[in-house]
Amino acid sequence: MDLLRAVARPMLASSFVVDGVDAIVRPRRHVEKFEKVAPLLERAGLPPVLASDAVLLTRLTGAMSVAAGLGLATGRAPRTCAVVLAALNLPLTVVNYPVWAARGKTERREAVSGLARGGAVGAGLLLAAVDREGRPSLAWRLRARKQQRAAIAAAQAAVLERHGLAD
Repeated sequence: MDLLRAVARPMLASSFVVDGVDAIVRPRRHVEKFEKVAPLLERAGLPPVLASDAVLLTRLTGAMSVAAGLGLATGRAPRTCAVVLAALNLPLTVVNYPVWAARGKTERREAVSGLARGGAVGAGLLLAAVDREGRPSLAWRLRARKQQRAAIAAAQAAVLERHGLAD
């Protein structure tokens, strides 16, 4: 792991670990934020069963954030952890920064700014999810292997033909 990854991944994951621990230990504040936007989310298609036990949902989300954040920070399955955090980031950003519920210019500006920050963090997580650390993708490796086999077969056929051993 190079220096940039060694610094960037833990920094990117740190807020998820801190917020996740807070959600596990003190879920009330997180539940209050969720309950403010739950009616709108239900109208958008969120199953009401999720809102029925918001404390459990908050703690589960917190545990997932902590686990994926620590995985990303330590380099254990960093791409998978980044995908999990990106998937968690979207609903958490919407719940934490409900622009539609903002009253007043200042509150709306802060919500829009928070949404933009959440989007930026999500984009960073998506970049971390596709980072192969300089290794080629599986599709590239399969194509290269196929080309290599074709080149070997052509070379073997040329050798056999040159020595008159071709079928």
